[in-house]
Amino acid sequence: MHINNLRKKITCIVFLSCSLLYSQRFSADGGVMLKTEITLGNQNQCLKVGVFGFGTLNYGDISVESGLSFASYQFLKRHTVKTYGLGYSYDFFALAGLGKNSNLLGSSISNMNTSIIFNPKGKGGFNGLGFGFSKDYLPKSLKSYGLKRGALLMRFSNANHNIHLVFQNDFSIGLFSGSGTDYGVTGSLDIGFTEITNPQTVYKLGIGIDLFTARPDYSRSPRNSINSDDGRKNVWFTLPPFKELFYGNLYAYGTYQENNFSIYSKLGINSQKAGAYIQNILHDGLGLNPRFPWLVETKDKIYLEVSGSAFLKAVTDD
Repeated sequence: MHINNLRKKITCIVFLSCSLLYSQRFSADGGVMLKTEITLGNQNQCLKVGVFGFGTLNYGDISVESGLSFASYQFLKRHTVKTYGLGYSYDFFALAGLGKNSNLLGSSISNMNTSIIFNPKGKGGFNGLGFGFSKDYLPKSLKSYGLKRGALLMRFSNANHNIHLVFQNDFSIGLFSGSGTDYGVTGSLDIGFTEITNPQTVYKLGIGIDLFTARPDYSRSPRNSINSDDGRKNVWFTLPPFKELFYGNLYAYGTYQENNFSIYSKLGINSQKAGAYIQNILHDGLGLNPRFPWLVETKDKIYLEVSGSAFLKAVTDD
């Protein structure tokens, strides 16, 4: 009897010790944001409402972070096309890495959200990478351009500073979960820097590239002469009603957020020549023939977009 009681006490002590050790090493942090946003620009004009959630799980120096967003938006212009409609979109991403990661600055990696969830009291160490996917649902004549894209994400953070890189594309390879269409917003690159400056203020600066191509006509042989290098390269014909809908945006962007408001802006150029040059390198070099008929003789245009947001944010940490 004495031995049995001793065994029970030892088991209880071991269990409590393991539980205490586990609770000391394991932590969870997160936040949620409800927001409304208005966007004005020469390519997109819309009023959006949405919800964005982001959280981290840490065990010692191992960290996992993830975000999920849903939004609905009424637009007057989308992808340079002047049309009225109601669109929907969602975005999911997850990264794994090393660091004491609890200030939630990983939310800045979301390309769907211009506002940032952050915890100024948290720690900012994180070095990791991950994957994500997003999809846009568009109505009417733009329906075929509501595509799913995969994303490769990298983030490096120290204290209240953060650097990120996001590459998005519609190809589908392994964990890169795109729709495999190779048109529409086919490829994007975003490199940014984010900093928490005080308990109520955060800003983000970066550069980006967005490539958009018209839908190819697979029923015709790819013998289009446009962007063909004098007939040496195969080039698709494209389908109506947007046979000449191409843009190659190269831009700088910035976000300033304080209390429950934020402003986000992009400024750059829409260059058919640059878009063709970038995509031609990828298609020719990686064997993704044929090319697309970019209108390379078109003059470059200014690309400008400004968004303002008002939001409610709640952040918890354990």
